[in-house]
Amino acid sequence: MHATRAAVYHLPHLDTPALRKRKLRIFIDDDGLADGDMHHYQLTRAFLSIGAKCLLGDEEFGEPGELCHFVDAEIAHFVRLTPKLYARSLGAWCAIEMLSVDWMRALAEAISVHFPHFRHEPYFEDCFALQVEERHAAEALDITQTVLRVRPELLHETLHDATVMAAALDGVWTHLDRIVQSAEARPHRLQPGDHLLAEPAHLDECGVGIRGLEVGTDGADAERA
Repeated sequence: MHATRAAVYHLPHLDTPALRKRKLRIFIDDDGLADGDMHHYQLTRAFLSIGAKCLLGDEEFGEPGELCHFVDAEIAHFVRLTPKLYARSLGAWCAIEMLSVDWMRALAEAISVHFPHFRHEPYFEDCFALQVEERHAAEALDITQTVLRVRPELLHETLHDATVMAAALDGVWTHLDRIVQSAEARPHRLQPGDHLLAEPAHLDECGVGIRGLEVGTDGADAERA
């Protein structure tokens, strides 16, 4: 999320007052919540509520290149690609916004199987109730169409970048699928201090890695198949 939320500030072709106003509304929805809150902080609190131990503090999220030291290959590729594509055309932004609500629901529902309160954390509950991501998807598409009507020569690059971004995002989910499959192969129940999906040492054996979320649980909330 950090990679796309940071990169959105560098979107091109949105220089008219009307487009700047529309862009600002999206920024406020994400980063300008009441009492100084923002989606980044909300998502951190959501993971802390299930016992996750964050490797980075909120304000340590900065340059995408630095974050790549803490993630695996597919995710690092996505993180490096995002600022480049977001700054070049509106295509990558459209691709991410159109898929955003689906991945948010998938994440909330999957983790809520083991931690039922997770889907009710403000990051998810407020976005779903107010249809924030649906509005952003509609705005991204409409704004991009507005730009392309004026500058049709940008169409090819826009479509190309959307395709590249979608493929990179698919790589992230492929990586997560491998983590889940590896976790499912382990027979024991989660214990306090276990990694939520799998332990790095185990994953290294099959060429997969995760830079750890640990959970504090009595083992009754979650079970590996």
